[in-house]
Amino acid sequence: MIKKLLHIASRDGNRQVVSNVFSLSALQVANAILPLIAVPYIVRVIGPRDYGTIAFAQAFVTYFVLLVNYGFDLSASREIARIREDKAKLTDTFWSVMWTKSVLFVISFVVFFSLLLTVKRVQEDWRVMAVTFLILIGYVAFPTWLFQGLEKLELTAVFYFLIKVIFTAGIFAFVRERGDFWVVPLLASLGQIVAGVLSFAYARVKLVKGIRPPSLRRMWSEIRSGSAIFLATIFVSFYTSSNVVILGFFATQEKVGYFAGATKIVMALQALMLTPIAQATYPHIGKLMAEDRTKGGEYLKKIAFLVMLITLPASIGLFAFAPLIVKIVLGSAFLPSVPLLKIVSPFPVMVGLTTVFGYQGVLNLNMDRKFFAVMAVAVALNILLNVILAGRLQEIGTAIAWLVTEIYIACAFTVIMQRSGIGILNFAFYKEWLNKVFKGG
Repeated sequence: MIKKLLHIASRDGNRQVVSNVFSLSALQVANAILPLIAVPYIVRVIGPRDYGTIAFAQAFVTYFVLLVNYGFDLSASREIARIREDKAKLTDTFWSVMWTKSVLFVISFVVFFSLLLTVKRVQEDWRVMAVTFLILIGYVAFPTWLFQGLEKLELTAVFYFLIKVIFTAGIFAFVRERGDFWVVPLLASLGQIVAGVLSFAYARVKLVKGIRPPSLRRMWSEIRSGSAIFLATIFVSFYTSSNVVILGFFATQEKVGYFAGATKIVMALQALMLTPIAQATYPHIGKLMAEDRTKGGEYLKKIAFLVMLITLPASIGLFAFAPLIVKIVLGSAFLPSVPLLKIVSPFPVMVGLTTVFGYQGVLNLNMDRKFFAVMAVAVALNILLNVILAGRLQEIGTAIAWLVTEIYIACAFTVIMQRSGIGILNFAFYKEWLNKVFKGG
């Protein structure tokens, strides 16, 4: 049935999108299988405490990843989708973004090194922090935004598959006892660096024409054009990665590990289900919206229905089978993660709505300020709830704070899209479309 629905959604010459979804899904399944092999091994070898240490370091370094990426995966890919037929403009944009990311990396390094010398909580696990920070090199080099804008998404999936292969092979080869826990983030960083360098080389040889060092004015233009999205992604981090960071100041590393284990399961499942659809449809919906808003809106509603069809059963399954899932994936030492997994089980549905209506809808309608406003409120809400609940309920409180934030964001973007004139909650449209699907139309 899903294949049939995708066939209907792919009418009007949009078959490339469906092709991208299926090819990305196949690779995403492969990408998901490797962590499912590695994570159970990792948590059993290093235990909840050291897994919590790694989770804290990764959450902390995520702030710097956000800085070097600067929202280019959304803002630059949107620009590339519009100019991809003009090789000269595409090349100019490529080098402008790459140089801008390099400058942002230098700034990140200076700030991170300063924190490493002055903040006690960062100094406690300096080795883990340092090897985790190395992952930024790979993010600077990896032009995900270019592949996405050109709708060459299978390349992104292939390179990320390479990261997972390097990481998984290294885990079984080098992580043999608890003291090896610092090798886990090192392998993650090395995998990202290798894939980043190879993907940059491919883009340089196959997709862009020559080398064109950008002017400072052009680099500043890239900064300004992506500023609203960048600030919004910073806010996104405050209700995702910051949950772990905030919890780390209220609870023990073991409890951080329990929380990280539960959310790792949910986020891996979300990536498996939502990443192929999101990456394949983002530039295409942007193009449709620019050409014909009504046509783009209809396409968006079809994608929203498909996402709900996939994510709702997943959320129900996570809640119903939480004890079994935790025992299989994380092991008996992580049984305290069971109630946490039940609390965050609605995430696939909430994040699915946010992905379609927020990232695919609001951003492609160039309503960047409204996107920013929703995320700003989300940050305030999440921090307030975390301060109130994490101090009293610790990891349970953090999970509740995150869930309430996700519900707010999904509802806010749904309301914005409904008021945009597209009519997201037009049930007559869905009824007519489904009649066509079941009748073979």
